[in-house]
Amino acid sequence: MSASDSSASTFPEIHWDEIRRRIEEEGAESVVAFIEELENPGARLNLYAFAQQALGSRPWRGKNLDALMTVADSGIAAALAIAEASDNEKKAAAILDFGNVLSYNLSADLAECWPGDDLARETRHFERGLKAADACLEWRRKLGKGSYPFAVAYWARGMHLISLGRHDEAVAALAQAVEYAVQLAAEKGAPTEVEPDGDFLVILNSGYWGLARALAGEAAGRALFEHACLAFEESSGEHAEDAQFGLEQLRHVGLKFLS
Repeated sequence: MSASDSSASTFPEIHWDEIRRRIEEEGAESVVAFIEELENPGARLNLYAFAQQALGSRPWRGKNLDALMTVADSGIAAALAIAEASDNEKKAAAILDFGNVLSYNLSADLAECWPGDDLARETRHFERGLKAADACLEWRRKLGKGSYPFAVAYWARGMHLISLGRHDEAVAALAQAVEYAVQLAAEKGAPTEVEPDGDFLVILNSGYWGLARALAGEAAGRALFEHACLAFEESSGEHAEDAQFGLEQLRHVGLKFLS
């Protein structure tokens, strides 16, 4: 099967079986070679994005983060190369933004904060995740992004710094994550304080900030962490589902790092 065998109605899902076969039998480099067969740059980038998402979220034999990093890194490099080669400033910015999203997704995939994710993680994964988050921040400044992209990128930076034991740096990064989350909440007219039925990102990032502060030796950090958990626990109605997701995430990292 060739990467050129696609139809508009099923691309890129049609390629999942081949991507899975290659990752299981031949390795990540074979997946990259398959994607690079596509002549159309846009289709190639879309297949990279699909492969990254599918390899991160779906089961496959021998699943590991090193293979995911190889595919994601190749996709990011492809996006940067296409952006640099473009003589259209607007198009180049859009392609750079595509690479920026791939980099953020890689950073998030490598973070050790997801309940039910038991893939083995080592220092190199956190270092690569931190590098990906920092690249996002640089590109988001260049692209003039708003509050949400910075709130999540600083969260990713802070989470990897926690994993690397660089707690004071994590405190600073997550303070930025909270600041941007509060800005975003204010822009939406949502609550800017940590409270039940409050803004999801304000509560979540505040919980992570509290975790980092507790690990850095601040007594108030544990109280903030628990306050964020309680805010999620007491949320209801239309906020309940997101609050449960946030609570499970905070309890997961709290059990890992605070106990």
